[in-house]
Amino acid sequence: MVAVRARATRGKISPPVWRILLHSSVFGLALSVADLLFNFYLVSLGYTAATAGLFSTIGRAAGMLLGIPLGLLIDRAGAQRAILIGLAVYSAGWVLMLQFTSLWVMMPIQFVIGGAYILASSAVTPLLAGVTSDEQRATIFGWNASASLMVGLVGSAVGGLLPSLAAGAIHVGPQDTAAYRIALTVVVGLSVIAMLPVIGRMPALTADRPVGAAPAPTIPLPMWMLARYALAGLMLGLAGGAFLPFQNLFFRNTFGMSDAAVGAVLAWTALSMGVGGLLGAPVAARLGLRRAAALLRLGCAPAMALMLVPSLVPAAIGFFLRGLFMAASFPLNDALVMRATPPRQRGMATSMMSVLWAGGWAAAAWISGIAQERWGFTPVLIFATACYVVSALAIITLPIGDEDRQ
Repeated sequence: MVAVRARATRGKISPPVWRILLHSSVFGLALSVADLLFNFYLVSLGYTAATAGLFSTIGRAAGMLLGIPLGLLIDRAGAQRAILIGLAVYSAGWVLMLQFTSLWVMMPIQFVIGGAYILASSAVTPLLAGVTSDEQRATIFGWNASASLMVGLVGSAVGGLLPSLAAGAIHVGPQDTAAYRIALTVVVGLSVIAMLPVIGRMPALTADRPVGAAPAPTIPLPMWMLARYALAGLMLGLAGGAFLPFQNLFFRNTFGMSDAAVGAVLAWTALSMGVGGLLGAPVAARLGLRRAAALLRLGCAPAMALMLVPSLVPAAIGFFLRGLFMAASFPLNDALVMRATPPRQRGMATSMMSVLWAGGWAAAAWISGIAQERWGFTPVLIFATACYVVSALAIITLPIGDEDRQ
């Protein structure tokens, strides 16, 4: 039944959707390489985990501070143009980042990169919502998440090998700064390539609801309501910021793994996230968007707790399952919010979700980097587990009706 429904949905998909999925895949590849290697690059410069946390905080703080203006830019300039602007600035930022080693120069560049990332990533949701019908969104949003996340399987695996390949080419050690700098130039190239599928006309659907369904909302929502829709994102940001900026350091320091081995673990997890993106729509078809999103988000909590076991195998399994449940839940939550938001406010709604997510990430990453130097990863993992529970509660109590209609 799921396969029949998937084929039926796939047959109705317009060319702009496939172009957006291709963009998400290429940009996701760039992000996975950057996530894996940038912390190692900072360590090669002589910085510590606290510095890595600071940089993650700066990037997310940019999204928090600029999110509302960027949301207005998306709604006024158009989501498609906003993606192109974001990718252009993101690529230029990485070019500059790799030219300097001073924190006082690198930190403002990281702020620019963070703002550009938030702009490009936030604009994808309203753009995709504009070229899909309401009945398609749970599936297509899941495909988009899968496209951007599963490609991390390639990005993490290849990214783990890039420093060694670069080191061999310039005859330095595999953990030398020059090797990491060359490897990170791949991020620039992939970000430029990610612009290409988004260039060109993408006509929006004139009607995005099935016949007989409730009409799309047209009355503008107050800002406090948009903030309430984004509360689950705040908790997701706190959970992610506490651990994900340090995921590579966790596996390297806790289990003594090499860069390539860490890349393999992250690649394995990227596969789980890609599968998770495909899992959400079938679950939503049975439970409804709200209940499916909340239940899948709740699954992140025991998965994260499993990483407290001081052994590589259960820790890797827990990391795998966390990625699976998280990737399955957030496209459903996005689709739920897009259903309840007037089309002219979708950019602002997405940016509000990004603002609270980025604010949570920024605060958690900074505090986590300091906490790790004193107490290690145990309190960080416990905190992230609790945040996933609260995030699930925020979804199940959303003041959005009609959640069971597909």
